[in-house]
Amino acid sequence: MKSQADLYLDQLTPLIGGTITTLTRSGPTDDPYEPEFIGMVIKLRNGKLKHLLLLSDDEGNGPGSFEISDEN
Repeated sequence: MKSQADLYLDQLTPLIGGTITTLTRSGPTDDPYEPEFIGMVIKLRNGKLKHLLLLSDDEGNGPGSFEISDEN
């Protein structure tokens, strides 16, 4: 059984060799207390764009997480 870290690394592996092209944000919600997430847009070697959002909180009380999605 793979560890959580191994599963995260499997998701990040396709980004190797890509280029960070710009920064991105999740956008505001209807709730003014809901924080926006920040991240980066990565152009893969095959030309596809992926968004990598950083989901960790500022307290740093955990290893955090991320979300990878195709460009909308």
